[in-house]
Amino acid sequence: MITVLLVSQEKKVFKALEAGFSDNNISTEWVNSGQDALSLLTIKKFNLFITSEKLPDMTAKQLIEKALFQNAMINSVVLSQLAHKDFHEAYEGLGVLMQFPLNPETEHIQNLMEHLDRIDRIAKQINSIKGE
Repeated sequence: MITVLLVSQEKKVFKALEAGFSDNNISTEWVNSGQDALSLLTIKKFNLFITSEKLPDMTAKQLIEKALFQNAMINSVVLSQLAHKDFHEAYEGLGVLMQFPLNPETEHIQNLMEHLDRIDRIAKQINSIKGE
């Protein structure tokens, strides 16, 4: 089962996402700060986390950097109102899967699921080539 950590001061921004994830048998857990997210990421395995750009104790970029230090394979998505080019520049090199708007909808989940599926297929092909 895929598990997703949702990080934002306001849980309501994830209302549509939680419903969409539930429809796809994806488990979610919510925390309201970067530090709570980092603590949870050390004790529980998540396939990815989705975070608001501004958290009460750090920025999304700081959270992603710290999370990657704990687990270099963790995937992330950021809720941001930055223009696409500015977003790319701000998060370049951090392996952020995609940018979501500040109030994501069900369609964004579909895009994310398709993206994760492509990543999974590529990983399986690589493992097959390696003989794993």
